[in-house]
Amino acid sequence: MDHVLTIMFGLPGAGMQLRLDPLSLLFLVLLTPQMVAGALAGEARSLTYWLFALGMVLAVTAASAFTLIFGFELMSAASWLLVLRGDQKPATLYVGIAIFSAACLVPALFLPASSLAFVLVVLGAGAKAGLAPLHSWLPKAHPAPPAGVSALMSGGMIKVALSVIIREGFITLDPALQPWWGNVLMTAGVASVFIGALRAMLETEMKVLLACSTVEHAGLIAVGLGLALRAKAMGDASLTALGLEGALLCALAHALYKPLLFIGAGEVKHATGTASLDWLGGLMRSMPRLSGLMLLAASGMAALPLGPGFAPEFLLLHAALAAAGTGGIVARIGFSALLAVLGLSAALALGAAVKLIGVGFLGRPRSLQAAAAEEPGGLALAGMALLGVLMVPLALVPGEVLRLMAPVVRELAPNAALAPLGYAPLPLLGLGLMVAVGAGFGLHRFGVRGTRGAATWMGGFGKPPVWLPFGDPATQPTATGFAEPVARAIGRGVLPDDADPAELLVLAPLYRLHLKGVRLAEKLRRATIRERLAFIFAALVLFLLALGLLGGG
Repeated sequence: MDHVLTIMFGLPGAGMQLRLDPLSLLFLVLLTPQMVAGALAGEARSLTYWLFALGMVLAVTAASAFTLIFGFELMSAASWLLVLRGDQKPATLYVGIAIFSAACLVPALFLPASSLAFVLVVLGAGAKAGLAPLHSWLPKAHPAPPAGVSALMSGGMIKVALSVIIREGFITLDPALQPWWGNVLMTAGVASVFIGALRAMLETEMKVLLACSTVEHAGLIAVGLGLALRAKAMGDASLTALGLEGALLCALAHALYKPLLFIGAGEVKHATGTASLDWLGGLMRSMPRLSGLMLLAASGMAALPLGPGFAPEFLLLHAALAAAGTGGIVARIGFSALLAVLGLSAALALGAAVKLIGVGFLGRPRSLQAAAAEEPGGLALAGMALLGVLMVPLALVPGEVLRLMAPVVRELAPNAALAPLGYAPLPLLGLGLMVAVGAGFGLHRFGVRGTRGAATWMGGFGKPPVWLPFGDPATQPTATGFAEPVARAIGRGVLPDDADPAELLVLAPLYRLHLKGVRLAEKLRRATIRERLAFIFAALVLFLLALGLLGGG
C-alpha cells in the first residue's frame, strides 16, 4: 500500500504531497497515543502544541522534499517556542541545533543519491534525534517545557528525526548504499548509548535523568539501523531483518514508556514542587496509581524481562551477536567491543531505573512536600494509563507486534528474511508467578517468627521516631549517594567536571569560533571606507584566482 495525497497548500501549482505507506503508518501509530497523552497532561488548549504535532505528522508522511522541509521546520519552530516558554537558556542552544540541522538536511534532500547526501542526512536528522556527538542540547532542552511537551519531544520528535534517516537511508539513497554507512550509524549510536546511560545513572533530577535516557535509547535505535544498513549493503537478508525489527520495536516501545515517565515526573513536580530525587521518597504510598504506572514504564526503561523494553534490546543484542560472526578480524573486534559497551550500558540503564523508583518512590519522604503529595487529577492519569495499556502487548506478545510490522520491514528491505521471535514471555510469567507463590508459602509456613514487619512502600524501613519524622538521614540513600560508586569508577573519568564530552569537544570550540566571528564582524563594522574597499578588492582577487585555477584544472 502506497497512496499519495496532494494538498493544494505550499508551492504554487504543486502543493504538498503526503504519502501513506507502511513506514509512515507505523510512525503515525507511534505518534498518536503520545499526542493524546500530552494533550490530557495539560496541553490540549495550546495552539503551539498542536502546531508541533502537525509538523511531526507532515514530516513522517511527506512525499516530497518541500513537504518534509516544511513539516520538519514547523516541528522545530513550534518546539523551540515551547522550550522558550520554559527556559530561555536551553532554548538558545536548541535553536542553534535546529539551524544546523536544517542547514544539513535541506541540501541533502536535493542532492543525487550519494554518500555525501547520506552524511548530511545523518548530521541533520541525527542532531535533532540527539545522536552523539550532537546530543548535549537534549538533556538541557527536553526538561525545560511542561511535562506534556517534554513527553512529545522525547517520545515523538526524536522518532520523527530517526524516520528521516530510515526513509532516506533505506529507500531514497538505496542505489548508492555502502557498508560503511551502517558503521557511521553504529558508531554514533553506541556513543549515544554509553554517554546517555552513564549520565542517566549520575543525574538526580527526574526530567534530566529521563532526557539522558532518551539519548541512550536514540542510540539503541541507531545501532539497530546501522546493523541493518550494513547487512543490506552486504546482502545479508536475515541480519537486515533482525536489525530492522530490533530498531523499529525499540522505537515503538520507547514512544510509549518514555512519554509516560515524563508526564509522571511532571505530575510529581506539580504535587511536591520539586523533581529532585534527593528531596522525594515515599510517593508509593501517597500516589499509588501514578507510582504503579511509573513502575511499569521504568521496567521498559531498564529492559527487564516481562517489560516492554526487553524484547527490543533482546533483538538488538542478538543482531550484534550475529554481526560479530561476519567480516574480517577488524569487524569481529569492533562488534565484540560493541557488545561490551551495550552490556555495560544496559547495566547502567538498569541502575538508573532502580534509582528512579527506589529513591523517588520507595522509602520514607525526605521533605514535607513529598510527605504531603496527593494523587494527580484524572486527565493526566488517563493519558498515562492509555500509554500503559498499550505497553502490555509489547511486553507479553512482542512476536505478534513484530508480525504486524512485517510490511514495514519488507518496504525498507524487500529481500529481508523475516524470522519469528523466539521469545515467549507468557510461560516466563507463569513460571515467575509459581516461584513467587512458592516463596510466599515457604516464608509463611517455615519463616522465623517474631520479626518486625514494615510496609512494602517503606523499602524495608520501620516507622520513624517522633523526633525524626523523616527518619535518620544516614539510613536512607540519596540519589547522589546511590550513584557515587559509578561516579568514582567510570563517571569522573568519562565526564570530567560533570561536563558532557560533546560540550568540551564540540560546543566549546564552536563557541570560541563564534566569538572570533563576532569580533571579526565588529572590526569590519568599524572599518573605514578605504579598509572596506581594500577588503572587497582582496576578496575579488582571491575569487578570480580560485576560478582561474579551477578552470585550468
